Amino acid sequence: MAAFADIALSLPVDRLFTYAVPLELRERVRPGCRVRVPFQSREVGGTCVRVSDARPRFEVRPVLGLVEPDPLFSEAMLRLCGWIARRYGAGFGEVLDAALPFAVRSGGKRRTVAVAFPLLGQIPAEKLVAELEERFPKQARVLRILAEAGEPLELRELQQRAKVGASPVLSLQRRKALEIRKVSPARDPLFSSPVERAPDIRLSAPQEEALRALSAAIAAERHAAFLLFGVTSSGKTEVYLRALADVVRRGRQGIVLVPEIALTPQTVARFRARFARVAVLHSNLTDAERHEQWRAIQQGKADVIIGARSAVFAPAPALGIVIIDEEHEGTFKQQNAPRYDAREVARARARFERALLLLGSATPSLESYQRALSGRLGLLRLPGRVAGGSFPETIVADLGKTVSVPGKPRILSDRLRAAMIERLARGDQVILFLNRRGYATAAICRNCGASIKCPHCAIVLVYHRRIGRIVCHYCGHEGRLPQKCAACGGLFRLAGCGTERVEEEVRQALPEASVARMDSDSMKGRGAHEKVLAEFRRGAVGVLVGTQMIAKGLDFPNVTLVGIVSADATLHLPDYRAAERTFGLISQVAGRAGRGEKGGMVIVQTHEPEHFAIQLALRSEYERFAEIELAGRRKDGYPPFGHLARVIIQGPREAEAERAARALRDLLGEWIADGVTALLGPAPAPIAVINGQYRFHVVAKSRWQSGIRQFVKVVRSQPRPGRRLRILLDVDPLSML
Repeated sequence: MAAFADIALSLPVDRLFTYAVPLELRERVRPGCRVRVPFQSREVGGTCVRVSDARPRFEVRPVLGLVEPDPLFSEAMLRLCGWIARRYGAGFGEVLDAALPFAVRSGGKRRTVAVAFPLLGQIPAEKLVAELEERFPKQARVLRILAEAGEPLELRELQQRAKVGASPVLSLQRRKALEIRKVSPARDPLFSSPVERAPDIRLSAPQEEALRALSAAIAAERHAAFLLFGVTSSGKTEVYLRALADVVRRGRQGIVLVPEIALTPQTVARFRARFARVAVLHSNLTDAERHEQWRAIQQGKADVIIGARSAVFAPAPALGIVIIDEEHEGTFKQQNAPRYDAREVARARARFERALLLLGSATPSLESYQRALSGRLGLLRLPGRVAGGSFPETIVADLGKTVSVPGKPRILSDRLRAAMIERLARGDQVILFLNRRGYATAAICRNCGASIKCPHCAIVLVYHRRIGRIVCHYCGHEGRLPQKCAACGGLFRLAGCGTERVEEEVRQALPEASVARMDSDSMKGRGAHEKVLAEFRRGAVGVLVGTQMIAKGLDFPNVTLVGIVSADATLHLPDYRAAERTFGLISQVAGRAGRGEKGGMVIVQTHEPEHFAIQLALRSEYERFAEIELAGRRKDGYPPFGHLARVIIQGPREAEAERAARALRDLLGEWIADGVTALLGPAPAPIAVINGQYRFHVVAKSRWQSGIRQFVKVVRSQPRPGRRLRILLDVDPLSML
């Protein structure tokens, strides 16, 4: 009966807090339990990490009670979360909170969820939005998003989309513009596809060879890690399914991580056709749904768990395998504290629990590929397509040679238009990809050349024609497009294009075609993503326009033409990964074509047709691309031949933030003088202002992980530099913006 407990609280601090365990709780407070404790002048939740009979040398306050009667974390999960806290410079309590769904960590047993219903009556939504937008822009934004959804929205989802707190929603409720009701959660739309009998698939020789290696590791019940390097449509999913079946036969469970955008009914249905007990964890679940799925997993009622990044924390009691599909995707990196990388967390978890780790991709991250080349990952290859499809013909359309009407550039080249007309005429389908949403990426004064920028961010506002607003994609600020330039009185012209403009041009060029658009602006309602894909699958939509939502995990044999509207969109970002991202996107999108017997064509529009990333992506020469890119990374000491960490100092006053950044840099320079770590900066971040916060960053680059650990230790030991300033730490950053 331990008398004292060390508790991790949800704070960005590198310490635990000791509390006395009352006599009546001593049999129940155990490592992994959620408890209620006093902290300063309030009551907070925390997680018990360890218990002891050793009396501390200071006065302690008592544990107030249990949130849940049984532990929520196993010993292995506590160990994993401690590793994450040290690796990424996060508070132990922050990591433990991130590992639990909100409803679980709060002790909720709710089977209802708060939902917002519009109550507009006879007043058109557009009229009320127009009345509110000048004085109450946040209320206007909430109301417009709710009206656009065309259906009630869960309250938390509505607030997240509108980037608002509770106050604007409550104000609209008082205006009787909406009503908040508690309702039972709807069924998860990812389970909407009917379960069909699994097809009898004959494996190719490379698939059989890959499975032999995986089966040997599974039978040995030891940790092993592999990279499954297979071209698009090479049968990677079938290898996943059979490896999972082997694990499940042995009484263990499997976790399958996929990018959020690849979580579709089609994806889930393929696993449900093979396994009776499947759980799904994703961002569109309500709190109640997520709670139910988490409990089913914890109780061993799910053999296979499918989910996005946070599913790496699924409480599988008998974990046998972790599979990460499309492992190159940047969405596996968490962008808010704790800023963990799910791939590295999966690697650590598989090692701790003696499970198999399987990474799969047609364009592996250079870190994983280099690990495979050096022998730290087993390399399994699937070099050819198995479903009867052939690699598509690839054509480059040089936008520098495209003839346009002055003041109105052509979005679709003549070559792409002609190919679309030809394919649609014979009943085939077309995918058009552009990784930019909105109508125009900038509004520029014809006279002085000034662009309209966000008043809160160092970002040019994007024009969205459907709502008639200019919008900041970082802080959510929006407003009307001014008639004249504030600086010189000149008129504005719209420059650049997004998916909204591509959709418009397709409708004008091909008025008979059925067109749908998939981006975060058009996919608003619950299940909207799945509805559009279902229409596309049955042929009701001929042309699908979209962002990277359509780049992953879609398998439509009738798609014989893929058009990449602008291959340059990611090529010149101030980021050392720009070429890798461009190569990966082109390769993945091109892989949507020619997956059936009809064959396919890919047309890539670009201003830089000779760039090596574009040329090699079109020829599917990943290994040649990796050879060139890795040589540059090795020379400059960038990952995978070095390690990075980044610290951002931000605040509302530019001079104050810069002074704090310089002081931190000087301090770091005193501590880090080991000859293997270089400090870069301080300098303004590439996006120097976000949401009114001026941002300066210092970057550490080290040959060894130990150098980064020292950097993290020094940064975390510093007191807060000022009441208005924040320090944000990012270890292994995937973006330097």
